[in-house]
Amino acid sequence: MSAVSKDQLIKLEASLAKGKWYFILVIGVLYWGSVTSLLVAGFQYFTAETPFWQAMKVALYIYPASGVLFGWTLWMQLNHRRDKLRGKYRP
Repeated sequence: MSAVSKDQLIKLEASLAKGKWYFILVIGVLYWGSVTSLLVAGFQYFTAETPFWQAMKVALYIYPASGVLFGWTLWMQLNHRRDKLRGKYRP
């Protein structure tokens, strides 16, 4: 096993060890949903002249809810990548 692939596998194992709900709630909802809400509300504020807090209120409903799907998708991709690396480098 090459050093890069072995390091990738170790990092994937460490990330996946945190658990499925950690990814869905923390990575998907909190990180992705919050950052996307801020970006979209800011973009709407400057382009559509919508009041920032009104745009933020709407964005905070939509994007954290979508973050559940994002977190789950990321979880599935990481599992697939780990399984692929394990299968590739089994003796």
